[in-house]
Amino acid sequence: MMERWFPLPDLYRLYDDPETLKRFAKAYMTRNYPGWIPLKINQYRVLAQRQGDKDGHV
Repeated sequence: MMERWFPLPDLYRLYDDPETLKRFAKAYMTRNYPGWIPLKINQYRVLAQRQGDKDGHV
């Protein structure tokens, strides 16, 4: 298992509604970083986790 922070595009910083930001950030991660699961989202970045195989390889 590996965790990493990903920056969000500048446009996403304009959203004041946390639920909208979560939806858009999740869609952004799914489209641009397949295999990474968002854990924590703030206005500037997303903490995501990637699961490895049974041997721990990502």
